[in-house]
Amino acid sequence: MNVQKQAWNKEDLARRLCHALDIGRQTVEELAHKGYTDSQEPGNNLRPEKLISETAFLLLAASTAADISDVRKRIKALAQLLIPHARSERMLLGMCLHPAMALDYAQAHVCLARLGYPDANFDLLLRQSMGSQARRGRERVPHRMLEQEWLTAVWENPTPGSRPYALPSASGSVLNHSMDLLNCSREDIYALTHALMYVKDFNISPRRLPRRRAEITAGATALLARCLDEQDYDTGGEVLLAWPLTGRSWSAASVFGFRVLTQVEDQAGFLPASSTRLARVEKLEGEHRKHYLLATAYHTIYVMGLLCATALQAGRTPPAQIPTNTAVPGGAKMILRFLDTDQRSVHWRDELEKLTEPERDAIAGLLLNIAFRRKITSGQFGALRELLEAAHALGLSGMPAASQTAEMLERLATFAEIKQTQVEKVCKANDSKEVLSTRYSVLSCSESHQ
Repeated sequence: MNVQKQAWNKEDLARRLCHALDIGRQTVEELAHKGYTDSQEPGNNLRPEKLISETAFLLLAASTAADISDVRKRIKALAQLLIPHARSERMLLGMCLHPAMALDYAQAHVCLARLGYPDANFDLLLRQSMGSQARRGRERVPHRMLEQEWLTAVWENPTPGSRPYALPSASGSVLNHSMDLLNCSREDIYALTHALMYVKDFNISPRRLPRRRAEITAGATALLARCLDEQDYDTGGEVLLAWPLTGRSWSAASVFGFRVLTQVEDQAGFLPASSTRLARVEKLEGEHRKHYLLATAYHTIYVMGLLCATALQAGRTPPAQIPTNTAVPGGAKMILRFLDTDQRSVHWRDELEKLTEPERDAIAGLLLNIAFRRKITSGQFGALRELLEAAHALGLSGMPAASQTAEMLERLATFAEIKQTQVEKVCKANDSKEVLSTRYSVLSCSESHQ
């Protein structure tokens, strides 16, 4: 068999998924009751509802790999542990007092019911809240509307494989539009990845995408490049879901990205989050240390679990080696000369050193996306034209980030013309003032001599 067609070792994927589920058990045991409060960095504060909902979300994704006995055992154990928290007095009261957030409080319940753990009493109160006058009294952005529609659909028809109705908000979400790949925020990326999860439903009862898969994954490649370069593995892992969720063949860039994440996870023992400060970890002891690590790192660990669970699905597993069929000889060297000047130490460079020349050339497009982002964020706009010329030479000028960069240069050229016109107007006005001032001086001098 051709080495490049061999799939990633499924036992390895299952091991990583089981690791995420084990961390889920620890996190629920330690933090599901009260959450976590960080007096030094409030951004690390964790509400119990968030942890409980995200754990149930992980269980739902993991259920697609429940044919693996180790995974199935962990799903059952974690579900049993989660049930009292998912249907606690806190959740019930939240639905009573905030009917517009009923599904937010019920998310874990809905996921658990789909997994075969129903609760008629909880459904009764949820139905009352959903039927209240204030039910729609909360404004939401499109990907949050998609979340509500997805939860409603799962709650009303939890049977996997049923014919699901389309999610109305999909067409108005970022899934149906080109993102600003050069300057989007982390929240924008989050909106895309979550919208994709809700529409595809982890391939349990997937809905139709509002845009072509190739367009979505092309944009995802640019976002992946940014996440790898910023070492944001939380968001990067979610971006990688674009390939197994859409069923699009794993590209060279996505396989490379997955390899980076697995190597970082293996070295650290878990996929680290940017919010986890190693200096603080070293100072903390006992329960404080454990709670800090779980609260700041659990989400990124869950993301790796989601990714591995989806990658275990039939036909969705990444290849073991980076495909080189689209490689252009010398492509990587051409782009790396723009990146080597920065002399930045990032994990993806370590993985790049392990690749063969054809494998490096196969990810030239990913490297180009990194170069575009670096030059723009550092204000080195003069290098962008050279990068575009390199992209054209490599046949990569059709990349979304390349075309957006070309558009940016056009806007900057117009900006320069406008600025020049404004400067000329100011200079002309100043010259007129100087002439008037000179005339006034001459007249004043002439009158004084009279």
